[in-house]
Amino acid sequence: MLTEREQDTLDFIRAYVAEHGRSPLVSDIADGLGIRSQGTTHRYIQALVDAGLLERHVGRTRGLRLTEQDEQIGMVSVKLPVMGRIAAGRLIEAVADESEIDLSEMFTGKDRFVLKVNGDSMIDKAIMSGDYVVVQSQSSARHGDIVVALVDGFDATLKTLLLNDDGTVTLMPANINYEPVTLPAARVRVQGIVVGQLRTYP
Repeated sequence: MLTEREQDTLDFIRAYVAEHGRSPLVSDIADGLGIRSQGTTHRYIQALVDAGLLERHVGRTRGLRLTEQDEQIGMVSVKLPVMGRIAAGRLIEAVADESEIDLSEMFTGKDRFVLKVNGDSMIDKAIMSGDYVVVQSQSSARHGDIVVALVDGFDATLKTLLLNDDGTVTLMPANINYEPVTLPAARVRVQGIVVGQLRTYP
């Protein structure tokens, strides 16, 4: 059983990792909990280590690690083996590999969310109806980014954003059956940029 202050320390570390993507310094914990003595903070940390809730890696600046970190911050680690390389052009010999890809590291992160694509306006960018796109939530984008855009505060769309010299923006589809839409920049609000894509096959 943890004391109230030990639980406060654990909760602070969890929240800090979720927000910053890295472990806090001892001074961060002390400041966050309003503790003047770093010795007292070290005592709370050691209690969490003794309880098996925290690991301390000596010699590292940010050497604290939550033992249940993945589950607590909603980033369950999903790893798949990389078995080799396969040709998509010329026929080549398959090259064996024994590494792994951590899907959680590839797709998860602070302020990211997933949308299911409905429609075929981006098929020439290999984004098909029924795919899932991983979106980094942000209000700005660069010329050529694939964005989730809100038009006139109401209509949301997935398009390539083009920034024009005259102060307008163009929402460019990737399908010849759809026309690009050019609007004053004030009418378009970027909700996020696409940073990944997921697709399953029956």
